[in-house]
Amino acid sequence: MEAAGKPRIVVAGGGLTGASFALAVAAPDCPVLVLEASPATAQAGGFDSRSTALSWGSREILEQLGVWRELDPAPCPIDRIEVSDQGHPGGVCFDSREQGLEALGYVVENHQLGGALLAALKQSEHVELLAPAELAAARPIAEGIELTVRQHGGERRLTAALAVIADGGRSPIPAKLGIERRTKPHDQYALVANIALGQPHRNRAWERFTAHGPLAVLPLPKAQGVHRASLVWTLPEHLARENLELAEKRLLARLQADFGPGMGQVTGIGRRACFPLQLSWVSEQIRPGLALIGNAAHMLHPVAGQGFNLALRDCASLARVVGKAVARCQSPGDMAVLQQYLDEQEFDQDKTILFTELLVGLFSGNSAAKAMFRRLGLLALDVLPPVRRRFASNAMGLGLF
Repeated sequence: MEAAGKPRIVVAGGGLTGASFALAVAAPDCPVLVLEASPATAQAGGFDSRSTALSWGSREILEQLGVWRELDPAPCPIDRIEVSDQGHPGGVCFDSREQGLEALGYVVENHQLGGALLAALKQSEHVELLAPAELAAARPIAEGIELTVRQHGGERRLTAALAVIADGGRSPIPAKLGIERRTKPHDQYALVANIALGQPHRNRAWERFTAHGPLAVLPLPKAQGVHRASLVWTLPEHLARENLELAEKRLLARLQADFGPGMGQVTGIGRRACFPLQLSWVSEQIRPGLALIGNAAHMLHPVAGQGFNLALRDCASLARVVGKAVARCQSPGDMAVLQQYLDEQEFDQDKTILFTELLVGLFSGNSAAKAMFRRLGLLALDVLPPVRRRFASNAMGLGLF
C-alpha cells in the first residue's frame, strides 16, 4: 500500500535486510518508501533454493515483525550441531536441550523468507514499495537528504529525513558519497547448493573443518519425499570453480570424502553457485540523513552464519532508536539520533566480526599449529559445559563474550 504522506525514510533495497528494517520502523508518523531494483515478485522455490541460517535471536525479531508465523513451510529447526575436524577423532556437539531452548536456530529458504517479507510490505499501510526502482544519487541538504530515484528509464528527485542504504555490499551509493569500503580477502570461495541425503537428518547440522576450509551442512524440510540439506563448502578458488562444473557423481564422491560418514550418504546435489569470501566494511556507517545497514555496511565470512543475523539486529536497533526520536518530534536523520544507534550497535558489530574472523583464522588451513589449536579448542568445548554453553549463546545472537 502507499504510505500516508511524504516518506520520512527512504530505504534503498527491498531484500531481506531492507524489507526487515522497513517493517520494523514504519509507523503512522513515520511513513517509509522502499526502492527495489528487481521486480517485486518472490522467486520461485524448489530444490535449488538458497537458504539462510537464523539464530534464536533472529526468530524473536521476525516474530515481532509478524513475519515468522507467515513462513510456510515452517523453518527447519536445528536441534543439534555436530562439529568435527577432518583427520582427527572426536569433536563437539551443541544441543538445544543444554541451552534450555526448543532449537539452537533455524534454516529457512530465502524465497520463503523473501516472499513473507514482501507480502508484509505490501500489506503495510505505512510502506510504499517501488519496484523496479533504484537510488541513483544522494546529496545532503538542509531538510535532510535529496535523493535521485531512477524508474522506468526516467529520474525524479525527492527529499527525505533519512535514507537507509540496504542494497548490499556492491551498493554504488557509498562510493559516490566518498565513503570508503575496506576489504580483507580470505582467498576462499564458497560453493553453495542444496543436497539430497540418503537418510533423515533429524534436525541436525554439521560443521566439518577440512584442509581446504569449513564445510557446513544445514537441515532443510523434506520435499517431494527427499531428505534435503543446504551445503556451504569453503574451498580455494581453483577447486571451487572445478567443482562447479564437475560431473555430479565425481562431485558427490569428493564431498563424501571431505565430510566422512558422519551425515550418511549424499545422494544428489542441486544447482551449484560459488562466490568469493571476504570481510568488508565501510569507513562510515552514518552521516546526517544517511545510514548503511546489512551487507552495505559489513560483509562477513559465512563460517559462523552471522551475516544476516547481525543485519537483523542492526535493523531492530536502528528502528528502535529512530522510533523514539520520531515520538519526541526529532528528525530521524539527525546525527545525534544516528550516533545513538551506532553507539548501541557498534559493540555487537565489532565482537561479531571478531568472533567470525577468529573462527576463519583458526579453522582454515592445515598447519600443525592450527591443527593443534583446533583440537584443543574442540576438546575444551567438549569437556567444559559452561564454555560450550557460552560459545553457543554467542552463535545464537543471545550474547557476545
